[in-house]
Amino acid sequence: MTGNYIDDHIEDIRAEFKMLDHWVYLNAGDQMIPGNYWLKAAREFYDFVEAGRMEDIPVADVASHPFLIASWDECITRAARMINAHKDEVTNSYRPSIMANLILYNMMDWEAGDNVVFTDLGYPSFIYIMQDISKRYGVELRMVRNVGGEILMEDMEKVIDDNTKLVIIDRTTAFCGFTYDVKEVCRIAHAKGALVLDDAIQAFGAINIDVKHDDVDMMVTGAYKWQCGPEGAGFFYIKREVMDRIDARFRNYIWADIPGGIPFADKDHDTLKSWDYPPVNNANQFSQDVTIGPALFGWNATLKFYEKIGIHNVEQRVRRLGTYAIDRLQEIGCRVTSPTDPKKRHGLITYTTGDYDKDTAFFQRTSAPGRCMRPIKISMRALGGVGNLRVCTHFFNTEEDIDYLIDLQKQMM
Repeated sequence: MTGNYIDDHIEDIRAEFKMLDHWVYLNAGDQMIPGNYWLKAAREFYDFVEAGRMEDIPVADVASHPFLIASWDECITRAARMINAHKDEVTNSYRPSIMANLILYNMMDWEAGDNVVFTDLGYPSFIYIMQDISKRYGVELRMVRNVGGEILMEDMEKVIDDNTKLVIIDRTTAFCGFTYDVKEVCRIAHAKGALVLDDAIQAFGAINIDVKHDDVDMMVTGAYKWQCGPEGAGFFYIKREVMDRIDARFRNYIWADIPGGIPFADKDHDTLKSWDYPPVNNANQFSQDVTIGPALFGWNATLKFYEKIGIHNVEQRVRRLGTYAIDRLQEIGCRVTSPTDPKKRHGLITYTTGDYDKDTAFFQRTSAPGRCMRPIKISMRALGGVGNLRVCTHFFNTEEDIDYLIDLQKQMM
């Protein structure tokens, strides 16, 4: 026994992911293969629907509107616990780009002269919106450029000033795996009065995250990558102090803070008087109700699965396999474009053979490696002058998976 639950139960854990019988899957940073735990839960939702368990009178039933059922609150409670947040600071959401529109258009008060700081390794979902914000409101866009696949804190500190309203980071960058010291980013930003928005979709589920330790203001995720959950779920975190000073230009009647709850069955229900209340005083006020029932059931099962295997065990294994992948790639003459310092990355590793055409040929070959061989699922990504081939070592992977990739890559060097 190693003391790491995953190491000691790896065959049982791999059995949760049926496609591992057929693929060498090193692509969690793109989209995860389904886990039996959440497939079973999603199917259970439809079993309830088929059985007619959808009543909402006198109270919501197990398969009623997702935001009215117990699973809604259970997901929030589990997600909040996993990041060391208070449950009032967390709500269910979908993918980061959905929340990005709410945050940037409806939660921020932009003025000409404001600036936003981001980096050349940032995912385009936020930056694309900020280009429009800049045109509409005269907000300056300040981009910090990477140095060898890393964002240097001294470079970020140079561009953050008293007019910086928001700093946008990807906790782990999708295109080379650089992982921020988020606490240091927040220290620099907060010293100038700026907020920090953290896209953690490439980090949550791979490494332990403590939002209180980091002092981050807002964080967005999606369940379908490293979290090993269904598409259509995830969460949004907002620090209580930030929530209390934001009056979002967004309202959702479901989360009106009405004494006694939704008044649809009240004798004197009035479409004006009955709804003349502020939003609830928690993160649900920012809910856009984009999470559907089966995804919510599956997300709850995913969070339960993580409670079982332990996020610290996950991080330990992810980092160890990431180091193993780096060592093997360098051994055969590839150049790793991710940071090699374990403190600055986890299991999202990018590399190149040194020749773009060879990289492309290898990427195409992995899907059909040859007779009687299993396909290898990886990605090809580049941004800011770094990247190319991307492998993701997650907790269910093994050294044998990585060796399988290396053997094919070596043949094609």
